[in-house]
Amino acid sequence: MKGEESERELARTRAVTRRCGAIVAVRGVSCAFRSGEIHAVCGENGAGKSTLLKLVAGMLTPDAGEVLVGGRTLEPHTPREAIRRGVAMVLQHFALVPVFTALENIVLGAEPAGRLGVLDLAAARARAETIASDLGVKLPLDARVETLGIGDRQRIEIARALFRDARLVILDEPTAVLTKAEASALYVTLRRLANGGKGIVVVTHKMDEVRVHADVVSVMRRGELVFTRSLDRSADIDAQVDDVTAAIIGSAARGLHSSRPIESRSAVGGSTEMESSVADAVLLMKDVHLGRGLADASLTVRAGEIVGVAGIEGNGQKELVALLAGDVAPSRGTLVVGRTAVIREDRQVEGLVLDASLRDNVMLGELDRFTRWGVLDMTSLEREARARIEHSGALRSVTDEGASAVAPDLDRTARTLSGGNQQKIVVARTLARDAKLVVAAQPTRGVDLAASVDIHAELTGAARRGAGVLVISADLDELRKLASRIIVLARGRIVAELPKTATDDELGRLMLGLSGKSEAETDGSGGATQT
Repeated sequence: MKGEESERELARTRAVTRRCGAIVAVRGVSCAFRSGEIHAVCGENGAGKSTLLKLVAGMLTPDAGEVLVGGRTLEPHTPREAIRRGVAMVLQHFALVPVFTALENIVLGAEPAGRLGVLDLAAARARAETIASDLGVKLPLDARVETLGIGDRQRIEIARALFRDARLVILDEPTAVLTKAEASALYVTLRRLANGGKGIVVVTHKMDEVRVHADVVSVMRRGELVFTRSLDRSADIDAQVDDVTAAIIGSAARGLHSSRPIESRSAVGGSTEMESSVADAVLLMKDVHLGRGLADASLTVRAGEIVGVAGIEGNGQKELVALLAGDVAPSRGTLVVGRTAVIREDRQVEGLVLDASLRDNVMLGELDRFTRWGVLDMTSLEREARARIEHSGALRSVTDEGASAVAPDLDRTARTLSGGNQQKIVVARTLARDAKLVVAAQPTRGVDLAASVDIHAELTGAARRGAGVLVISADLDELRKLASRIIVLARGRIVAELPKTATDDELGRLMLGLSGKSEAETDGSGGATQT
């Protein structure tokens, strides 16, 4: 068995350590990645998962230890050398050129040349089509990437890696921006690759993905490898996933894997459901139109309730957020909305200034509150910034055990935080604004289990304090945990309103525009229309 595993080994780390300033992001990790298997790497945000795999892909250089690819030290330690040896990494934030076509992105940097060094587009197309066939998908090779959905972009990134003859394909949180259907389709593709002899490594926070798809799982915590083990589906798989969850966020979390309800830590009585008893409306929309994005949209959100919005990406969600944020005005219809704060969908592009300090980011847009007679009160601003960051817990998971009481470094840049901790900063800033309406677009996308629970608690807390909360999410389980009712967006229209008990099949069919309840069956109190 050992000999077989050694033969299948594609890459290995030996006691690798990587420091990011004063933080030890990866500490003495030894781990192997083999062909023919899907290897899940799990851990809290800031645990070192992405850093470890960037070391394997040559994107980062270890401060100690070594990376071996094909049994030899990766030298020079560069992405080019890693790719040459068959290791490619698909980053969480895609590295595609929006104005290029899918084919141009796939061949970029590895263009096949004919005679006289001229680009051989016919050969490139033929190879890309072969790769698509091997993946079991159809790629829109002539479409510009900016016109494509997230699922297609993900497949283009994978095809790009295979175009470079990658034998080990590393994907950093590949399903973070996918719907459940798209995620299932992706794993069909990944299993096909693994069965064909490729090694697949996936960073994921989703325990249902580990349970259903992973052959091997590694858990990282505070930069160290807790364990690597194979999953045995002939035994109790739920117990094994419980072990993984407990290793990620502590033994007290046993049983919190994603197939079971996660209760908000601050919820009174352990329930996150918000009753929409007679209360003031903080959002009234009536027959609102916005270009081609929204049509005849009617919706009411009341103070103290959480309403969920389900829909396949690209069906009006972005237009709804832009409308409620005040970025655009409706072209027709009535919109009455209270003071609104928005958690934007893309934290790195819309939510943060990555190279600015945590202080600047958590107080972004609020300097006027701390200015008197043209003079900025730095003492008050500093006090508020520190309080918000401490409340967010964004730096808690990157400090050593027992060091959480250390004052946060407000001069640290947002770029140095993991994605989940960046999101905590965005949430802390948004909810500190005491808005009447909170709009949360994909609030836990790419966020680990523990951080998701914290963010859910913050949204629930905002509702308990009297805000109306509108949660727009591709994660139906998230909507059920938070919302008292769920509206469905399809083709820019609100096609139905359902209780939180609605099944995936019921919601999914409506999201696809396949069926819906009659208008008489909708709850008139919510204002949802039926098409």
